[in-house]
Amino acid sequence: MEEELLNALEEANPATILDNTDLINKLDETKQTALEIEEKQKEAIITEKRINEEREIYRPVAAEGSMLYFLIITLSVISHMYQYSLESFQNFFFKAMEETIEDGIERIEALKKQIRFVIY
Repeated sequence: MEEELLNALEEANPATILDNTDLINKLDETKQTALEIEEKQKEAIITEKRINEEREIYRPVAAEGSMLYFLIITLSVISHMYQYSLESFQNFFFKAMEETIEDGIERIEALKKQIRFVIY
């Protein structure tokens, strides 16, 4: 858009620039698009903030999952029979998430308990 606008300004005759309706329409269109982009950027900032807040709520669940994963990995020191892949752990983790039905803040504790139960 910027390039089109600059080309139109360059091609315009300075003496009749105010009579050039195509140029004026391009200027209006560019201004409108710039305002729309500005609004979308404001919305994106609000959305990003909300996503970050929601993500932080689930940090304890991630910490629990991480702790359990590394605990399972260290079981291979006891016996080679206890070797688990990240993929198999993820399957158990997602299964626990599917089985947890609570909502809201209760979901966090329920997820931690369910993940622990499914892994053990």
